[in-house]
Amino acid sequence: MKKLIFCFSLVCAGLMPSCIDKNELVDEDSRPDWLGASIYDELQSKSSRLLQGDFTTYLKLIDDLGYTETMKRTGSKTVFPANDEAFAKFFESEPWPGVHSYNDLSMAQKKILLYSSMLDNALLVNMLSNASSTSSVEPGMAVKHLSALNAIDSVTYYNMPGINEFKGNPYWSRFDKTGVNVVSDATTQMIVHFTRDYMLNNSITTAGDKSDFSLLTGGEYTGSDAYIFDKRIIVPDITCQNGYIHQVDNVVVSPGNMAQMLKKMDRCSIFSHMLDRFAVPVYNGAVTNKFHDWYHEQEAAGNNMAGIINPDSIFEVRYLSALSQGALAFNSDPNGRPVASNTLLTFDPGWNEYYRAAASNTTVETVLNEIGAMFVPTDEAMKDYFVRGGGKPILDRYKFKENTDENVIENVDSIPMHVTAALLSNLMKVSFADNVPSKFPSMIDDAADHMDMELSYISKKADGKYDINIANNGVVYVLDKVVGPKKYVAVSAPTMFSTDLKVVDWIISNQSVTKDNKDNPYSLDLDFYAYLLAMSANYALFMPNDAAFDLYYVDPASLAYDEDENGNKTYLNVPKVMHYYPLEKDPFIGASMFRYNPETHEIGDSIGALDLTKNMAVVKAQLSDIINYHTVVLNSGERLGSNTFYKTKHGGEIMVSGGSMDNDQLGAKVMSGSQIDNGVAPAVVKTPYDMENGHTYIVDHLIQGPRNSVYSFLRHTPEFKEFYELCNGFVPEILEWAGISSNPDPETQIRPIDRFKVFYRPGEYEDTESKKDRCIDNNIKMFNSYNYTVYVPNNEAMAEAYGKGLPTWDEINRLYEIDEENTGQGMPSDEKAKEKAYNMIDAIRRFIRYHFQNNSVYADNTVERGNFSTFLTDSKDRNMTINVDGGNGKLLVTDASGMTHTINAGGSNVNKMAREFDFDKNASEATYMKSSSFAAVHEISQPLYYNVEKSFGVNATANAKQNKGFRK
Repeated sequence: MKKLIFCFSLVCAGLMPSCIDKNELVDEDSRPDWLGASIYDELQSKSSRLLQGDFTTYLKLIDDLGYTETMKRTGSKTVFPANDEAFAKFFESEPWPGVHSYNDLSMAQKKILLYSSMLDNALLVNMLSNASSTSSVEPGMAVKHLSALNAIDSVTYYNMPGINEFKGNPYWSRFDKTGVNVVSDATTQMIVHFTRDYMLNNSITTAGDKSDFSLLTGGEYTGSDAYIFDKRIIVPDITCQNGYIHQVDNVVVSPGNMAQMLKKMDRCSIFSHMLDRFAVPVYNGAVTNKFHDWYHEQEAAGNNMAGIINPDSIFEVRYLSALSQGALAFNSDPNGRPVASNTLLTFDPGWNEYYRAAASNTTVETVLNEIGAMFVPTDEAMKDYFVRGGGKPILDRYKFKENTDENVIENVDSIPMHVTAALLSNLMKVSFADNVPSKFPSMIDDAADHMDMELSYISKKADGKYDINIANNGVVYVLDKVVGPKKYVAVSAPTMFSTDLKVVDWIISNQSVTKDNKDNPYSLDLDFYAYLLAMSANYALFMPNDAAFDLYYVDPASLAYDEDENGNKTYLNVPKVMHYYPLEKDPFIGASMFRYNPETHEIGDSIGALDLTKNMAVVKAQLSDIINYHTVVLNSGERLGSNTFYKTKHGGEIMVSGGSMDNDQLGAKVMSGSQIDNGVAPAVVKTPYDMENGHTYIVDHLIQGPRNSVYSFLRHTPEFKEFYELCNGFVPEILEWAGISSNPDPETQIRPIDRFKVFYRPGEYEDTESKKDRCIDNNIKMFNSYNYTVYVPNNEAMAEAYGKGLPTWDEINRLYEIDEENTGQGMPSDEKAKEKAYNMIDAIRRFIRYHFQNNSVYADNTVERGNFSTFLTDSKDRNMTINVDGGNGKLLVTDASGMTHTINAGGSNVNKMAREFDFDKNASEATYMKSSSFAAVHEISQPLYYNVEKSFGVNATANAKQNKGFRK
């Protein structure tokens, strides 16, 4: 009785997704009707029950490559053969230069034809889309499987520098004299398949001539079709003793990966050439040794090896990218040195086994589940883009020759790598399934915005079908239009086009995670690059050039001081400035410190370099402050110059003067508090750019924020003397005597005394000295990392307030002194005096708090209007408001009594900019600011009244009803 050897998995094909190498003996006489002969015999049989046509060409491939016994007896294979008629048409098309018949094929070409149509396991068609783990099978997940092709089958000798794709790539220049043997990729080439379950699972449309399926394959979907690349399986599931046969309508030839495919597409040579600028030769010892072993085996077998070189070294072509082999970033040059993250492609287009997450035996086989997508413009589209379209400013900036159609392919080599990466990466999508034609409306670009991709952009071939090509690791859509990245047209774009904006480029490009999704140790936690790509915004972005950083950033954490009664300052720390500068290697930015004289602005001796690894908190605080201070969000359609004062992204203030909208603010001075009040040189606009989401202004100095606090303004402005003394009169000893406790409430943990204080020093209740006194001088107790307005009644206005019943500290202090004298003589404390004092203190508190407002407003051409909350609450614990209006250089502030106070921009104590800090440690040890608050300070000539009675006495009330409809 004859025994048959066949794969055990075929018996339980409904249970297992692929064949295991377990052979079982079965009586030939008891062979079931559905079980054919071996794969080889079934292809050879003229009386095959299902196969269509003869397969002599395919069988000859098997014989010539020594695979006959394997296909006759053992193993577990799946093959996708085409019949002789399909092969005849294939040879008529001259698939390779000079190949017109089988006899013209080289051994390497024969390997491609056989091994790219073969899987090393046994799969039914309905199992192709299954992806398995140790515990389950997930249907509809897989879009590809490993072919039988081996990396050594594709070893190619490049005679450098004649290989155009690597021309101008410095990584390859060392092979100019010797040439180099390479494999395109050392991972296994894949066979891509489209099955019903996969398309259903991924919402890939199949109905109609414009369905995703028909556009991708050029054929109509019948409801059960399966395709190998774009070849239809016409006879599926021929079950053999050692595997399956699935006959296809045309010859399956591995198209190679996307990078290889593009090299064969003459009409996409410019894009392919730009892509190859990111190609890096990497020595591959495993491939080299495997090729040596194969070569010696062939010699030992007596095969003729004439003309076949056995190279000493074989290199692999890798592409600098955020996603490459092992689902990791490939971000090193041939010497192992890291390259900047913004010079990486989205993924490695030459990686055969493309996937986004590492495969694991406990999870679904992600290696089978994903392929990428690339949207590749034709050469004509690229020429139109760079010579006449949106890319013209780029090539005009970097061109090597005149910017003409003929010179584009040479000129693009002059574009810096990070600029090129932005264009290419925008056209590379990590998920094919998420970016099929039916999903074009939801495609996302580099700005995480709609990409505006359209089916009409896809080029058509001579037969009228869309030019869509399926590679072994993705799909290539050929476009008649370049869809450029938002990075090229956003306000951040000048960093890409300039060589002297490296520091600000580092700040903007800085991301929370690296390209390979690891935590960035040098993260600023801003992700500003994405913020500035918002195309619906209208930014005014000030970019300091590298020379501006050479002129230093004044470190506010080093400026704390004590001041005596005569105004003499003693600095508690070492005042210093920071110098940030670009580096050529990771982290690509450096910092050093110098002594600084805050009074003369002189720069002293070096204090030393700042170790970024140990001091990222300092760098983060300073660089975040810088970029926020240089970013203004304007209203839709607004132009810089329509106003003088602007609020920055983080609530700070700047003043712009001396420019004009007609000249796009060229030469305008841009200043903040340190430049207005402390003698620091202004930033001057040197180059303006009109971008799609606003304007960018290159400036020659850093915009330096205020170093004066509200406390400092009040203390040092003679006109504010009375209000300063009122705010400074909340002495804890007096407050506690009046019954205002400094102990925290057991439930709320709020100290009653803090509801009265105006000035304080952060950390005043800390037990550790290093955590106390974390500010420059004194802060406002009510402020909390926001922006505010302080309306300061001048001395005349304070006289009016006192005339309206506002108590004085002298009166309160006299009550205290009398009570102290009496108790010192053994008399009981006067509780009525304490109650009276409490009411007087509360009246002062109410008066002061009504003059502090949320939101900074400035007297300007256009004013932020509305009702703004003050820090005074009414009897129902609701914040009292004041109304702000104005324009044409005036601020009109209407209080609860209905009185309107006019603030003119020309006043000497109007539109003052103040800032208050909370540092990481006390003033003598502080290294960076933890947080800050901003305030606009305005002098007013009459007090703000919070009631219609215009009274500030102890019986004055603050009623909510008087806050409605009070405008005259």
